[in-house]
Amino acid sequence: MPARAASSGGPPIVVDKFGGSVLRRPDDIAAAVEVVAGQQASGLRPVVVVSAFEGVTDAILASASVLLPDAGAGLRDPRQDAASPLARETDRALATGEALSAALFALGLQARGLPARSFTGAEAGIRTAAAHLGAEVRRVAPRQLRAALAEGLVPVVAGFQGIGSHGELTTLGRGGTDLSAVVLAAALRADRCELFKDTGGIMEADPHLVPAARFLPVVDAVQLELLAELGAEVVHPVAVRRARRGRVRLVVRALDSSQPMTEVQPRTVRNAPPAGLMLAVARRDRIARISLVGPAASTPELLPIPAHGAGSFYESGMRVVWAEVPVEQAGAGAQAVHASLMAG
Repeated sequence: MPARAASSGGPPIVVDKFGGSVLRRPDDIAAAVEVVAGQQASGLRPVVVVSAFEGVTDAILASASVLLPDAGAGLRDPRQDAASPLARETDRALATGEALSAALFALGLQARGLPARSFTGAEAGIRTAAAHLGAEVRRVAPRQLRAALAEGLVPVVAGFQGIGSHGELTTLGRGGTDLSAVVLAAALRADRCELFKDTGGIMEADPHLVPAARFLPVVDAVQLELLAELGAEVVHPVAVRRARRGRVRLVVRALDSSQPMTEVQPRTVRNAPPAGLMLAVARRDRIARISLVGPAASTPELLPIPAHGAGSFYESGMRVVWAEVPVEQAGAGAQAVHASLMAG
C-alpha cells in the first residue's frame, strides 16, 4: 500500500501507540525506543502516544477509592456533573500516569540521540466535551505537534487525556490511549497508526480462554468494532469507529517485527480477503455472554452450546450470535464454539 502523504508535506507520518501491557516498567521503554528509531531511519516521521505503565492507573484508582465517598461509586454515574470537584481531582490524578510515561519515553529517545519532546493531551490539541472520567473527543488541533515535527523532533504524547471545553483536564475512559492515537493519526493525516500490544496481532478469540485461537493477518473494521463492543479487550471500540470513519490505516502488532501483525481494513479495500469468524466473551456478575461475530452468510443463527439465554442480531453485513452461560463455564463454552465452528 503506498504511503499516505502527510498534510504538512514531507516524509510520511506514523503514529505509534505503546500500551501499558508493553510498558510494564521503565526498562521496557528501551525496546520501544528502538522501534521508533528504526522507523525514523527508514524515512518515516514517528509520533508516539503512550499509556501509563502497567498497573499504574489501577493503583491510582485504588488509592482514590480509599479517600472517596462510597469508594468512588458515584463517579461511575454517566450523569456525572462536569463541575464535580471529586471528578476533577480524580482525572488529574489519573492523568499523571501517562504524563510520567511520556516524559520518560522522551528521555529515552534523547538518550538514544533522537531529539524528542513530551506533550500532554491538551498540548497535543485533543479537545473534548466538558466532562470528566470518560470525555468524548470533539476535535483535534495538533499545531504544536506539526511544529515539533517540522523541527525534526519526535513528539511523545500522553494518551488517555485532553482538555475540555470548560478549560479543564479531562480523561477519555478505559482504553482511551487507543482513541488518542487514532484521532491524532486522523488529524495529522498519518500513513498509519500502529497499536503495540504484548500479544502482537489480533486473534480470533482470547487465547487465555481458547488456547487454539489463531492470529488473523487482516480483520474487517466493522467486525472488530462489534467485537470490542461485545467485550473483547483488543482495541477500544470508539477508536475503531473513529479510524474507520477517518480512513485511518490501523495496524496491531508486537514490538518484535518478526511476530504476526494484523491490519484492520475498511470494507472499501479492493480484493480484501473475506472476513472469518471471531469470538468475544463478556463477564457480568455470575453470567458470561459468548458472542460470535462474522459475515451473515457464514455465521450460524445459534451457538452449539447449552445456554441460559441466546439471541442474534444483524448489523452492517455482520451477524452477531450470542449465548449466556454461568461465568465458570465461559472458557469451556468458548472452546466448544471454537472447536465446532472455527477450527480447521
